[in-house]
Amino acid sequence: MNKYISVNKEGIKALQRTFKVNGKEICERCVKNALAYRTNNELARKIRFAAIKHHGGCTYYNIPEGEFFFDSDSCWHAVYPNGAEVYLDKQTGEGVVYGPKGNVVAKYANVLLSQIDDIKEQAAALR
Repeated sequence: MNKYISVNKEGIKALQRTFKVNGKEICERCVKNALAYRTNNELARKIRFAAIKHHGGCTYYNIPEGEFFFDSDSCWHAVYPNGAEVYLDKQTGEGVVYGPKGNVVAKYANVLLSQIDDIKEQAAALR
């Protein structure tokens, strides 16, 4: 999983002007390395903090499909590389696994948190 902070070009320029080393502005590469978590020294941590607090920065994660759920309209939704999908309704407790061709493979009533890993494994194993 990769993590990074996204800041627009103006934000990067502002971060360069804000942080100085030996009285000189830091270079753009220094800021980008800090935002991409390639460096983790005191300066990099300050740059990341300032990017989020003062320059509209937003943290993003690159996560492989199937390792997370989207949460929208009171429903959890996971998509897998094989084309399978899992929908878990938080209000009704129902769960549905769709196969790679869109067919319903399994339905669950009153899904418990302890069952979610098994449901995810089932979806990931479909062909």
